[in-house]
Amino acid sequence: MGTTRTRAAALTALVACSAALAGTAEAKRYPVSGTQTVVDDDAGKFRMAGDLVGTWRITAFKPLGTEPMFAARGQELFRGCLDLGHDGKCADDPSGKLKLKFRYWALFAPGGALRAGACWHPIIGGTGAFKHARGVIQMLDAPTEAGGVETHYAGNVTTGRHATAAAASRMSCG
Repeated sequence: MGTTRTRAAALTALVACSAALAGTAEAKRYPVSGTQTVVDDDAGKFRMAGDLVGTWRITAFKPLGTEPMFAARGQELFRGCLDLGHDGKCADDPSGKLKLKFRYWALFAPGGALRAGACWHPIIGGTGAFKHARGVIQMLDAPTEAGGVETHYAGNVTTGRHATAAAASRMSCG
């Protein structure tokens, strides 16, 4: 009788483990990197190039403080694709919308010129191929010699039905 219970418990554990492994196999993690270019700074509109191709828009922005550095938080929306073909287009690539929150920090010189900026963007949801997406994207802003700003991003996007569980099991940002 004890052997039957042991076998039943082992079989139950094996089924549960197999289901968990099958579920995480459906999630796919993509490392992403590239650049963000300003389209309309006042309207919070940007263009993404690299592994993410599409538009990026700030949908909510709240300043948190200005001393000793500027800090803000908000929400954003990316509309586009994971450019798996690396052709700068979204044809036949997973596409949809990503919803993100962000935290932003920046140092400015006297007179208002950017010295450096950084932001952290956890993915909180999405649509289309990004319906269950999770992950995080980090961005760095650096001033250019011409007086503009150059923004580079790096991070990961996990897609698939079990992306939430897969992303939660990886406690790293990148």
